[in-house]
Amino acid sequence: MIKDSSLNFRWQRLALAGPAAAVMYMFCLIGFAAIRTDGYTHGTKAVSELGAIGAPYAIWFNLFGFVIPGLLVTCIAVSILKLTPKRTSRTGFVLLSLSGLAMAMAGLFPVDLGARSSLTSSLHLLGATASGLFWMLSLFWIGPTLQKQFGMYALGRLSPWFGLFLVANIAWQAVWQATGAVLPGWGQRIGFAGYFLWVTLVGYSLFKYKTFHVPRH
Repeated sequence: MIKDSSLNFRWQRLALAGPAAAVMYMFCLIGFAAIRTDGYTHGTKAVSELGAIGAPYAIWFNLFGFVIPGLLVTCIAVSILKLTPKRTSRTGFVLLSLSGLAMAMAGLFPVDLGARSSLTSSLHLLGATASGLFWMLSLFWIGPTLQKQFGMYALGRLSPWFGLFLVANIAWQAVWQATGAVLPGWGQRIGFAGYFLWVTLVGYSLFKYKTFHVPRH
């Protein structure tokens, strides 16, 4: 197991970036949608439309809804990496970091609803897609790490299932769209919910993990 140290405790506190990212994203999604007066609804509109070029307060949604939460996800990847022995495979942590950076990229390049084939729209779609893909792949490395290094057996075993959940969520949306129906906004929100639920569980679990607690003098 990992030895107690004040340095470990500092990295442990960084894991709270996970819950912080989830809270920030949730408030942005609900709040910025609530102040729209143009008929925006969660069930029929994409999340990206809140930060689309020309949308009300788009720059602020992209900053607090995509860029900062994405960077916070990268922080939790760094936290897990620093709390594990050097002999542990780095693949999962790199993938999770890339997921966060890709989400931030989606915020830096907002979609242009009037020109969906434009460079900024393409980069936004690339960032959003890559974020989910990198996260899904990271779970199959980080899950075993949570079990072996931290003794978090339930969370470790559950982690890969979040990846399978993402695949199933994408699949039903594809089937829905194949029928000619409008792509439901809830599909995106279910995917984001799974993403931020996982980073919240991991971040909170690492913060509460007693092995890293340093006695106060």
